[in-house]
Amino acid sequence: MTPTDTPNDSGIPQRHPRRFPTPSLTQMSNLSRRDALRIGAMVASSALVPSAVRGASPSSPAKSSVQRVAQNDDAQTGIEITIPLDPYGQAVSLDPHRALDWGPLWVTLPYVWSGLLAFDENGAVVPDLAEDVVPGDDASVWTVTIREGLTFASGTPITAQRFVDSWMRALNPSNVAPMATYMQPVLGFAEYVAGTSTDIGFEVIDERTIEIRLTEPISYFPSYLATFVWAVIDLDVVAAAPVDFPLMDAGAGQWRFTEFVENDHMTMEPNAMYWDGASPSVVRITWPFLDSLDASTVGLEQYRNDLLVSLDVPISLSTSIAEDEALAADLIALPLSGSTIAIGMDFNQPPFNDVRIRQAVAASIDKTVWATEIWQDTFVPAMTFTPPSTAQIAGYVAPQALEFDAARADQLVTDAEFQTGDAQTEIIYYQPASDSAEDQQRHAALLQMITDNSGITIVHDTSRTTEQIASLQSDVGGRQFDLVWWWPTSDTPSLLSTIGQSSSPYMAGWFNWNPALEAVGDVDAGEASAEFDRLTLEADQELDAERRNQSYAEAETLLLNNAVLIPLGHWVQTYIQKPWLQGTRQGPWSGRIPVRIDRNVIVVGKPEA
Repeated sequence: MTPTDTPNDSGIPQRHPRRFPTPSLTQMSNLSRRDALRIGAMVASSALVPSAVRGASPSSPAKSSVQRVAQNDDAQTGIEITIPLDPYGQAVSLDPHRALDWGPLWVTLPYVWSGLLAFDENGAVVPDLAEDVVPGDDASVWTVTIREGLTFASGTPITAQRFVDSWMRALNPSNVAPMATYMQPVLGFAEYVAGTSTDIGFEVIDERTIEIRLTEPISYFPSYLATFVWAVIDLDVVAAAPVDFPLMDAGAGQWRFTEFVENDHMTMEPNAMYWDGASPSVVRITWPFLDSLDASTVGLEQYRNDLLVSLDVPISLSTSIAEDEALAADLIALPLSGSTIAIGMDFNQPPFNDVRIRQAVAASIDKTVWATEIWQDTFVPAMTFTPPSTAQIAGYVAPQALEFDAARADQLVTDAEFQTGDAQTEIIYYQPASDSAEDQQRHAALLQMITDNSGITIVHDTSRTTEQIASLQSDVGGRQFDLVWWWPTSDTPSLLSTIGQSSSPYMAGWFNWNPALEAVGDVDAGEASAEFDRLTLEADQELDAERRNQSYAEAETLLLNNAVLIPLGHWVQTYIQKPWLQGTRQGPWSGRIPVRIDRNVIVVGKPEA
């Protein structure tokens, strides 16, 4: 299987495998519950991770974004809870080596499938079954030490060889895991999955130690190790168990699967063999799959009737929930954002080959109005491209984007001698016809703002399907003007690299910022692209956090000053949750779904059924 490197444009933010896993790209469409809490999975991790991951227990994480805490003495016992899950039309597989790369699984599958590392609610990498994960001198070799005395739910001891056997299953050339792209940096990966070699960069040193060799240094490799494709599986259980449900006791996580009804629901119960204990209250979790067109309305009614413990709050429900005193009391807005909506423009298509026009677009947008009025506070204004969660986790100080300045926008257009309405420089924004009328109106309001403040007219075409829009992109070799939604996938600001580098699939054939561009006026976009490539390649391999962040900051400055991407806003995730479910931890990485239902999670004051 060859992983695709085609960016997604379906209207649903999704990850897609490519050379080094990169953030997802999507046409921003319906901001509703169908925009997964984490669909596209905003994976990030701690600034301390690149040097080593060691020591801390996953039950004692860094300070949570949201945490309701009560004394365990107050905890009710024997509680069953129901947490809705939206499959977004995807088939659900419980097998980490067969599961597709879509957002909710990034949170739910690790309940059952443990690996070396895990993500906390903010996206920081924390230890799971590993005691240590330590890089060599240049981050091309990583040495793993697993905890002592671990077992699967089946009772089988977990050894280093069990890990390697699991990884080889994921890379089986006849059935490569959809998430295998997060193993792609391993030395020998391409030849192994192609079936032309049996050599791969895994070596068992002893029962608790593994060495992983990469094709090149990658400072953020621990964030790959935390993805569920690296989980350890009891392959003896899989081989011996009934064909219809072979995974019940094959995991090493806090929970075990006990039921799965395709297209309907899955259930989990505690794994008594888990090394770090369980919730004193919750004995069963049911995950119903709610993905109908009226899922928000159906879910809200079920929440009112105490059938669900939580529910996403899309913009379509925000008013009704705010006006309901009981529901409003349960409303939670995550304080930290993990994504960025931005405008991108194709350097190869006039008028955006002139950087002054790009800068004029950036200066014409009042992001506060866009976020608070057009999008009704579902976003916060973005003055950086790197989202706040990554900046906080990595200790990164992001440079500021070009500010709103209508007078400057007008002057830049004048300097560029741009005449709007010229057939040679007509600008068209294609928004899928399937988007809601409300979202089309919001995008139209943004385009009108640009026109009002710069004089640049952008035609708003809502007549085409996503497939037709993708075909147009293929025909002309790029997107002239587009709105894109980015989610980080690493523990550093390497989001910049995997989007902005000239070799990225989001530049080549998309927005086409590259070193071959000619200078226009006083701005040399090609020279800036070459310098951006150099800085980000250097940063991707740098283990020292301070030097790494400095290189990324210099690169982001180039990206913003050349208006390669114009950040608009960072999404504010909101949801409702029953107040009697306490100690849950949610953040920009996990969204509404608790990152874990572990020994910190208790039930206090739940009404009798």
